[in-house]
Amino acid sequence: MITDNLTTAVYFSDLLPKKCPTLNQHIAEVLEANRIPYAYLSETKDIWCRDFMPIQIAEDRFVSYKYTPGYLQDKTGLRLQTNPEAVLQTSQNRLTHVLQNAVTIDLVLDGGNVVKCNNTIVMTEKVFAENRNKSINEVDRILKDAFRCDVLYLPWDHQETFGHSDGIVHYAGEGKVLITNYGDISPRYYNRFRIALEKHFEVIPLYYKTKKIHARSWAYINFLQVGKLILVPQLGLEEDEQALEQISNAMPDCEVLGIPALEAVRRGGALNCISWNIKASNREKH
Repeated sequence: MITDNLTTAVYFSDLLPKKCPTLNQHIAEVLEANRIPYAYLSETKDIWCRDFMPIQIAEDRFVSYKYTPGYLQDKTGLRLQTNPEAVLQTSQNRLTHVLQNAVTIDLVLDGGNVVKCNNTIVMTEKVFAENRNKSINEVDRILKDAFRCDVLYLPWDHQETFGHSDGIVHYAGEGKVLITNYGDISPRYYNRFRIALEKHFEVIPLYYKTKKIHARSWAYINFLQVGKLILVPQLGLEEDEQALEQISNAMPDCEVLGIPALEAVRRGGALNCISWNIKASNREKH
């Protein structure tokens, strides 16, 4: 499994410089300083690359899917629904070989609901709601066959429309996962998440010592990791430094840096959401 610590390059939508200019500038400067290749994808309809791009599970194997999530099926959402094949086939993106090495599954899915944790994929049960034409057992079988690993399903908190697991958990390596401070949002779901995760991983919860937890504190778990570099959203809150410290302590082999990310967070996502990080082949190295 190509987990974040094995990735070597990262892509963003070419809409990012326009939609989030300050965030884009900060990310570009940090990636260049750390000599990490990055590029921009054309033919995208929004900035959330994570959701529609194929999921890499081996250097020469990607998993593609139907990117028609329920939250994009109204009139406005349909205009924002990117066709990933169009993105991959555009010559300037130099990614046609990804399409050639992709296994396409007959499931509605989005990448924000796929967190790769070594030999396990963590998803929320929203995947079953998106594929009601199939039984739970059939959906489970298709996912396990495609990803060639176990799949752990977390309950879907219906108050969170997107149902993305990357707003809940992030793999920290060596059998550990970080879990966001969901207890400040819904203690009931938080306990259910922990119980499910602790059957497979050492669970490290993020927590913040403040008088009042900010509603955007969920975003810290949605950090971007490329190899040993971790970029953590910074929101201009007192929780910022606490999040950096806790993630650094949990992942001591990595360099953990803060990136001002309000431009994206105000739109509903954070740094993992806006990025597509992969282990690049020779043709992808810039």
